[in-house]
Amino acid sequence: MRLPKLLLLFPIALMGLERMPWYCNVYEFTFTPTYTYSRYPSVNHGVPHHQSPSHDHLLSFDLAFPPTPEWEFDAEIEFADTPRQSMGLRSIAAQARYLWLNDVIGDPVSFTTGAAIRGVSKHSVRDVSSPYHSYYNFELNSAIGREWDRGFDWQFRSYGGGAIGIANHGYPWLSLFTMVEGQFHSNRLGLFLDSYIGFGHKETVKINHFHGYGSIEHRNIDLGLKYTYAFDIWGHLSLAYTRRLFAHSFPEKVNFFTISYMLPFSAF
Repeated sequence: MRLPKLLLLFPIALMGLERMPWYCNVYEFTFTPTYTYSRYPSVNHGVPHHQSPSHDHLLSFDLAFPPTPEWEFDAEIEFADTPRQSMGLRSIAAQARYLWLNDVIGDPVSFTTGAAIRGVSKHSVRDVSSPYHSYYNFELNSAIGREWDRGFDWQFRSYGGGAIGIANHGYPWLSLFTMVEGQFHSNRLGLFLDSYIGFGHKETVKINHFHGYGSIEHRNIDLGLKYTYAFDIWGHLSLAYTRRLFAHSFPEKVNFFTISYMLPFSAF
């Protein structure tokens, strides 16, 4: 019997909702608290040009539940503390995904599509550290992946996907991600790449008069390394480091340090 397929948080600082094309066991909840510390020296094309380094703290809680083998529902709440806002609510999000193909049961790949909505607080919309476009953000997403097994569990897997979104104000955005991950006994090591592209018409980011990234032509590329230790039925502990390699009209040269713990449990 295959070991339980437990969710892992994809450790990026943009969208925290689950994006892997695999679910946990049917009727099994997964609760994932995550803390991320990040630091960046400036915002590319930011005004004023002489900026102080930003030290940001992000705390999030994610709860996922698959009521059937094909459907999964996911909810998340975020709290942020930055130089522009004290620790408080950043956003609340909900997501629904459908699994069309499942390589675990013999399909060539696993493939999901989904939709998400995220509400962002007033303070966070006005905070340049917050990556969201406006107060209400809507997104359609998809992911595809495959595992290579040895015995009863996977040894190597790769997956990726993307999303297109629009908010109640501003222009659409596109996000893309990919990840490769290997497993040896209880240890997992993964390398991931993430990009976030906004199709706004402005390059200048007015830090002191900021109203979300909806009208900004922003770009970024992030590269990260993730280590996970699996505690069998007691979940997973993950550590990750992410570095922003490229930024256009976005916080640049960002270093992210993330720790998360995924706990599976059943209420039935």
